[in-house]
Amino acid sequence: VEWLWPGRLPLGKLSILDGDPGLGKSTLALDLAARVSRGDCMPDGTGGGEPAGVVIVSAEDGLEDTIAPRLEAAGADRNKCLALNMCGDGESRHPFTLPDDLPWLEMAIEDMQARLVIVDPLMAHLNSQTNSYRDQDIRQVLALVHGLAEKTGTAMPLIRHLNKAMGGPALYRGGGSIGIIGAVRSALLVARDPGDENRRVLASLKSNLCLQPDSLSFHLE
Repeated sequence: VEWLWPGRLPLGKLSILDGDPGLGKSTLALDLAARVSRGDCMPDGTGGGEPAGVVIVSAEDGLEDTIAPRLEAAGADRNKCLALNMCGDGESRHPFTLPDDLPWLEMAIEDMQARLVIVDPLMAHLNSQTNSYRDQDIRQVLALVHGLAEKTGTAMPLIRHLNKAMGGPALYRGGGSIGIIGAVRSALLVARDPGDENRRVLASLKSNLCLQPDSLSFHLE
């Protein structure tokens, strides 16, 4: 197993980043993107290497007023970052959907020589034929997405919101089918520190490929 972020983001595999809205999941993901674009190490001092490309598939944040400023604030090499929110040419242009537009994503990965692909959020990019709460549907789609991650050797974290259920293990709080958490090899959770509302915790919920890493804390500036 090779890693983009040792213990947390494996290369050639799917990962998931869960958390309630507004806690900084997207900002965290773009900070990681900036590090990859510069070839810098990850927040815990591991990883790093040659600068590499990043593909960002986002349905919720505006490119010019949100994604680009966050990348700049994080010190990203913008030439190595590509936002893929539309596919097709001319009148056939349409929002990126899974699994229909995986060929477009593969071309973007090849063009950027990407090592990181961020899908934010997963549910917004599923096509209308995919029931995210139906185990068979979601596993078929994610099997195709995993195949692309494996073929291209990219780390592919999928960002997901938690459901509204209160209590119970965090592992089962993610929206959609339990097949989603079953399909990924690493699952991370962003949560608010109960002792400090300005502090966030990045915890590991699932780690199939190594021992579970320690939790990390961060705050937004």
